[in-house]
Amino acid sequence: GRMQILLEQYNPHWKAGDLYEELIDRPQYVNKISGFLDRREIVVLKGIRRSGKSSLQKLIINELLKTGVPPHNILFMNLEDYRLSSERSLQTLDEIYTTYLEHKKPRGKYYIFLDEIQEIPEFERWLRTQYEQNSAVKFFITGSSSSLFSTDLATLLTGRHISLEIFPFSFREYLFYKDNSIIEEVDARTPDSLFLTDVGETITPLLNRYLDEGGFPEIVKHDHREDNILLLQQYLTDIILKDITRRFNIRKIDVLQKLALYLIYNMGNLINVTRAAEVVGSNRTTVLDLIAYLKEVYLINTTSHFAFSPQEQFEVTRPKKAYCIDNGFYSAIKTESRKDYSKRVKNVIFQHLRFQWEREVYYWNERVMIDFVLSDGTPVGVVFDNNERDQEIYKLFDFINRHNIRQAILINPDKLQIMEENERKVIQLPLWMFLVKARDELFEFIKEH
Repeated sequence: GRMQILLEQYNPHWKAGDLYEELIDRPQYVNKISGFLDRREIVVLKGIRRSGKSSLQKLIINELLKTGVPPHNILFMNLEDYRLSSERSLQTLDEIYTTYLEHKKPRGKYYIFLDEIQEIPEFERWLRTQYEQNSAVKFFITGSSSSLFSTDLATLLTGRHISLEIFPFSFREYLFYKDNSIIEEVDARTPDSLFLTDVGETITPLLNRYLDEGGFPEIVKHDHREDNILLLQQYLTDIILKDITRRFNIRKIDVLQKLALYLIYNMGNLINVTRAAEVVGSNRTTVLDLIAYLKEVYLINTTSHFAFSPQEQFEVTRPKKAYCIDNGFYSAIKTESRKDYSKRVKNVIFQHLRFQWEREVYYWNERVMIDFVLSDGTPVGVVFDNNERDQEIYKLFDFINRHNIRQAILINPDKLQIMEENERKVIQLPLWMFLVKARDELFEFIKEH
């Protein structure tokens, strides 16, 4: 029947057991997920629309096929497909599942990939039932929202799933795709020996390009900037219409759209909610709700003011800073070519600290403004030209002395240097090195010097 034809189209590996080609390898994620293959839990992949979740599932399918899993024991289905009945329900999942079992009759362990599962209301009930009834099946599900499970059903899957977040390409992944040999060289050397090579000069033009176009896989693959801008604008529309408006029943789409643009345009700035409400023609309460939705679909992130005590955190309400998931969106909405290099750099630094270093990120704005502070109090400053360097170093030393912190980081264009005063360090790291060297390796280097 109809469903069988649909499933055949989504699972070309059934025909000849061929691997999927034309995929960009993402070892960082594949290695992590491969560690979960033998476990029972449902693997949940969450991330912004178009960040490569479907491709990642195909990379995992390749891994399974390579290790000898029979092609018929793997099912992939995208639940956003327009050919599924518009009244998507748990019956839709039943139909997919029974059609698969009847036609493919998998024996032994089998693997089911359900892409964009949030399309099915109350999918949690269905998954829970299947999970409890059948230990031979391993589920992978993906969704475009950080709160994939609805509040009232989340407990159904407590302890039964492992969650991973998928992001557009980090700069390291971007380099890996553009010129793998650079990554090999980076990984072969310690930071100080790497600094003495001309790798930094090779990386710089690629970094400037990444700062402009961002890391969405489809954008990275194509070189035509005008087409890419149109594609990014389409992504934004899809995120606003499909991921937010439909999910949260929002009526004032224009307000939501204006707010998204306002926050992307102001990435890295303190957000004055009252001012934002005026700009988008709404009120504070609505704006705060909408910001929460924009965060849920991964488009926007915010940082709060750092507090040295929990008490401080509650006593003073301070504005938040907004950041965007990808610099490409900034390019897609900007008309005039202002000098905004610093904004783009700070946005990428935020993403890197948050998603690659996997740290909570704050800012500081008492006596001095420090762009980033990690949860252990380590300040991370940014400087763009040499005139401001000394002032920034002074600021960081002042902060770590005053608050009894061991070290600070200063991200700058071209210096690798460790400065020490009374047992406290300010580490100057070139931007490119900060982005390509692993967190632990950098800290190892700092400890030894």
